[in-house]
Amino acid sequence: MIQIDIHTKHVGSDTRIFVVRPGGKYRFYKAFIDSNFVAPDLPGLDLPEFERIEEVKDLDARVNRSIAIRKNWLKSQDADEDLSYELEDYEAGSSRALSQFIRVASAYFGEMKQGDLVIVPPMAFRGRAEIGELTSAPNIIRRMRVDIYGGDALMGRNVKWLASLEKSNLPAQTLDALQKPSPLFLLPRPAWASVFRRAYGSYTTDNEFGARFEITSDSYQTTDDFRIQAFFNFVAANTERVRRGEKGVLSLRDGAFSAEGVAPDLFTNVNSPGGLSLKSLVSTPIVIAVMLTLAVTVGPAAHSAAVNGQLKFGNSLAAANDPCVVEVDKQVVTQLTLLGYDRWAEACEIARSAAERTGITTTVEVKK
Repeated sequence: MIQIDIHTKHVGSDTRIFVVRPGGKYRFYKAFIDSNFVAPDLPGLDLPEFERIEEVKDLDARVNRSIAIRKNWLKSQDADEDLSYELEDYEAGSSRALSQFIRVASAYFGEMKQGDLVIVPPMAFRGRAEIGELTSAPNIIRRMRVDIYGGDALMGRNVKWLASLEKSNLPAQTLDALQKPSPLFLLPRPAWASVFRRAYGSYTTDNEFGARFEITSDSYQTTDDFRIQAFFNFVAANTERVRRGEKGVLSLRDGAFSAEGVAPDLFTNVNSPGGLSLKSLVSTPIVIAVMLTLAVTVGPAAHSAAVNGQLKFGNSLAAANDPCVVEVDKQVVTQLTLLGYDRWAEACEIARSAAERTGITTTVEVKK
């Protein structure tokens, strides 16, 4: 039995992506990344327990006090011991900075849900920006002390880091927004797909399917690109034929030039190393990722495994009844069966040649 994990994340319609500046001058970047943590730059916020952030009636005063604490620590090595920590001393106050940080605190501990993504950029343009997923509810708060604020801890959220990329490769909307000193902002929706592909490799939404293919070799030539895109088109053309219920499928030589109108959108960033990404309204990108992985790791033997019911599909990132698994299972088994051994072996030869030269990989896992 050959087990295939399509490793595809379903991204809910309410999932959002936030860009988190790790403190003024990016001073907490390393601490946040090393500690799987993100937080507003508000030392000593000291929120009480709550179910909803709206229950914290003195949030304004707590944020106002945190701003004063931060200024006190940053003005010198030694904090002013006379600084008041009494909330009643901070009830009256109004400023642009206060209003901004109240919104930031409300977002961190109210709007930013478990499962939302965060991007934490570094200061350096060539540094690595980390992409992570919030792993707990907004009211599950973690404290972390940083040297610069002494005993006044930051309060924030736990994160699981998923991927990283050079800051210069962040979506243009992110780089533009980072020119302003905003401590937190929502990434514009047009840039979300590229982040989902980077974070999860393969993903689905209610109306979109995407997959990413990593290129790990230092060398990537036009002949390599031709082989890879020929395989992509071959699977795309046959996926459409299976979807329409046709009884026959195309060989790689014919399918490579028969995907007009059915091939998924292709996004390239091949800097050797780099990656290729596919996006479509149907499951074609996921099917391509599975077929490519089978061609490279199992080879021609995948044909007989499909015919004899020896392919078992699953998705470690979804529930057992994941509809994407059902669709991909049907597509892959049908295509392999209809192709026959010889035509599938020919496709495997092209896929393996491309993989040997470029190191192309997917997030699909195959266990034999």
